[in-house]
Amino acid sequence: MATLQTIRNRGGLLVSIVIGIALVAFIVGDALNSGSRIFNGDRNQVGEIAGESISIIDFQNRLANNEEMVKMMNNTSALNEDQQSMLRNNTWQQMIMEKLMNREYEENGITVSGDELYDIMLGENMSPVIRQLFQDPNTGVVDKERARMVIRQLIELPDSDPQKRYWLNMEEEIASNRKNTKYNNLLAKSLYITDEQAQENAQATASKSDISYIVKNYSTIPDSTISISNREIKDYYKENQKRFEQPEARKIVYVNFDIEASGEDFAETEKAVKELVDEFAATNDPLDFVNLSSDKKANRTYYKKAEISNDSLADFLFKNKTSVFGPYLENNAYKISRVGNTKMLPDSLRARHILIAPQNNDYMRAKTVADSIAELLKKGANFETLAKENSADQNSAINGGDLGWFTQNMMVQPFSDTVFFSRKKDIKVVVTQYGAHVVQVTDMAKPVEKIQIATVEKEVLPSNKTTNKIYNDARNFAMNINNQDDFNKKVEESGLTKRIATVDKNEKTIAGIDNAREMIRRIYMAEEPGVVNTTDGSIIFENGNKYTIAVLTEINEEGVAPITNVAADIKRILVQKKKAEQLSKELAAALQGSESLLSTAQKTGTEVKEATDINFTSFQIPGAGIEPKVIAAASVAEQGKISAPIAGNQGVYVIMVNHRDTDEVTPETIQQTKAGMQQSNMYRTNYQAIQAILKNGNIIDQRYKFY
Repeated sequence: MATLQTIRNRGGLLVSIVIGIALVAFIVGDALNSGSRIFNGDRNQVGEIAGESISIIDFQNRLANNEEMVKMMNNTSALNEDQQSMLRNNTWQQMIMEKLMNREYEENGITVSGDELYDIMLGENMSPVIRQLFQDPNTGVVDKERARMVIRQLIELPDSDPQKRYWLNMEEEIASNRKNTKYNNLLAKSLYITDEQAQENAQATASKSDISYIVKNYSTIPDSTISISNREIKDYYKENQKRFEQPEARKIVYVNFDIEASGEDFAETEKAVKELVDEFAATNDPLDFVNLSSDKKANRTYYKKAEISNDSLADFLFKNKTSVFGPYLENNAYKISRVGNTKMLPDSLRARHILIAPQNNDYMRAKTVADSIAELLKKGANFETLAKENSADQNSAINGGDLGWFTQNMMVQPFSDTVFFSRKKDIKVVVTQYGAHVVQVTDMAKPVEKIQIATVEKEVLPSNKTTNKIYNDARNFAMNINNQDDFNKKVEESGLTKRIATVDKNEKTIAGIDNAREMIRRIYMAEEPGVVNTTDGSIIFENGNKYTIAVLTEINEEGVAPITNVAADIKRILVQKKKAEQLSKELAAALQGSESLLSTAQKTGTEVKEATDINFTSFQIPGAGIEPKVIAAASVAEQGKISAPIAGNQGVYVIMVNHRDTDEVTPETIQQTKAGMQQSNMYRTNYQAIQAILKNGNIIDQRYKFY
């Protein structure tokens, strides 16, 4: 059945639907990483959603299903590590949103009837996803009868058939999308902007004020002069706990021992490359020698002198066609180079092609078709006509297959080699990953001398001797470390750089460490602060090219941070509040008997500053910064009257409105403002609703125990 191939060809939009995150993945973000610390959790539990335990078996089954869908859509037999990690995250998000949103739909009576689903899938209001599968790519017309026939065939397939499973999965997702649309519409219509609200907002926006102001900065009072008691800190903490909510996180201190090549390793590698020079100079096939002797395969590209970035190398090779240049150190590798071959080649050329795309990966069949077309062209057939009728590359087919002018490195190598080594008007066939191409060079620039550079290179790597020495250094450091105090003492004695990091349980990296997934898992498996151990009890982690020793210093549970963690922050807040009180009293006293803002400034040792075009929606005040309280005051203050002191972010302000312009607020302006406010509410509501659902979803993420 060709349906699966059709889905693959047109299914770029569908992959996100298959894994169930099309609606909300962009919203979920950090909320999905939250969750309480696990106490005595079931060892087979991957997490909890809305109080329901999610077993690793259920998660793995869903993950396996999604993986099969993605592999089918991308016509691949396996996913790489990054793809698997992304799919695990997407599957977890999918399960969260399904359970939480289904609960919302049920509580609000939101359903999709059978008739409604049919209308979306195959009726008059066909989903764009389904339309994409069955529409004519040229006309955009959907053949609904063909669609219904194909779907009937899919439904009649065995339940195990991947095409049927794909279709049922897509049907379920489209129904879910429909429910979500209804839910969002319900939320949007629950909010209403009155004409009075719109008028007030329009008037606030229409009014612009030019102000003068003075400010006494908080920095004018030393922190040391302000006394804050423990009782004050406790009272503020008790009254403002919402301010101190925190996500789950763990903090560590650690040191890295980089596994790097020693001076001896560099010398040994240089010596090994030097020993190849004579044999390399004597060989008749330099490129073959490179393939047998080098860490990297030979590069068969031809370069003109100006294209070689190493000037010394370029000068040498264009003067010495058979001599060896080097050894030289470049990109942490010792290299020797010589000319592999010399040709007169154009810098650029113009060509046209006819692309025959492989059906079901049958490249041999595609080449057979291309060979037949090439024979027709050699017998006088019109290239442009055959390109328009047969080429899978529609971008060039419309121009008779013309690709325009291009350079050698702009095309994939088999194609590039074929055309750049051809003569004008020759008809050639070449196979690339895109299919079989019938190509013809139509024009070319004047040929210039170019060379292939045959380069033998050996990367400088740490030897076993070097690696063992670095490991011994790490082991000596790790001896007798049992807690953070021991760790800090060793750091001071050794002169190493101590690093500090806040670690998220689902991350794969830590600052300075690229491959830290196993170490992060072990950090979160720990039940209390202390030295972090590997699974075999060692405290030395091998993270890529580093040995790492870490100490878990702090475990932050999701929820309100302990007062000990935020006491310093509270103290800073209270210090600023007391400074604001002192400065407000000072400015209020100075205002007594002052006839102008200038006289107040002279009394307080401040400077009168100006700011123009301030309205209620202004983001900041020029010269002062982000000061919303001052902006609000400037928007409503009486013109020509000095204000009372205003406690802002940077200090305490006194302002005076010198001039105010107010644009006319018309009924049209009010309606435009109302529409904008409603649109803003709709966007905000959708986002905030999801955030609220997630926050109240009792999500506990324990995936770190398994991945």
